[in-house]
Amino acid sequence: MAANESGPPINTTQVATTNLDAGPVAAPDPNSLYPPEGPDPAGTKPDEVARMEQESSANPEQGAGIEGEEVVWEARYAMKNFLGRLILRVVLTLAWIALAVYTWGAGHRQWELPTAIVGIVVLILWIGISYRIILARFGHYYRLTNRRIFVSTGVMRRRRDQMELLRVKDVFTRQTLIERWMSIGTVVIVSDDKQIPTYYLAGVNDPKRVMDLVWHCARAERDHRSVKVDEL
Repeated sequence: MAANESGPPINTTQVATTNLDAGPVAAPDPNSLYPPEGPDPAGTKPDEVARMEQESSANPEQGAGIEGEEVVWEARYAMKNFLGRLILRVVLTLAWIALAVYTWGAGHRQWELPTAIVGIVVLILWIGISYRIILARFGHYYRLTNRRIFVSTGVMRRRRDQMELLRVKDVFTRQTLIERWMSIGTVVIVSDDKQIPTYYLAGVNDPKRVMDLVWHCARAERDHRSVKVDEL
């Protein structure tokens, strides 16, 4: 309250301000939760909503709910899985070349039919391994982020499964003796998902390292979520 020498006291909280364009506007009430025009949180204006939808459609990798998600590891079916079979076919091919030289180069015509049959068999073996390499190499793709694991399978008809790392219950590897020597194998991820309880990362390089990455990322994600819940 302020005293006036020539009149009654004036309540300064009731003084109105004047807007030259729209006339007098009441001063905001300091005890009010929202301004006179009502609440206006960010993202509720029509133009702001349109801008957010445009950004989300233009860059789906940065959509709502995956802020801060980063790729930790990604790989395909390792070519080392076919090393032994490729070496075997190379040896067979060299043997057939030597047989062909002996048959047609030295004039041993009686070996023509067996040499041709062996050549056809070697060719079929190469076609078969090439087909398997295409199916394995381009039909298996794995990607690990700090929040999810993606497993894509198939060439002509691709299936892509994803699992949140919060669902991971256990991670282990499967390797034969030869696979241990070559540092390849399968990483098995067990989750609490009822539809797909187990994920297989087949034919990956250094499976122990991949297993550790999956487990550490899952543990970090659980700890991060726990901290956020405690803060709330």
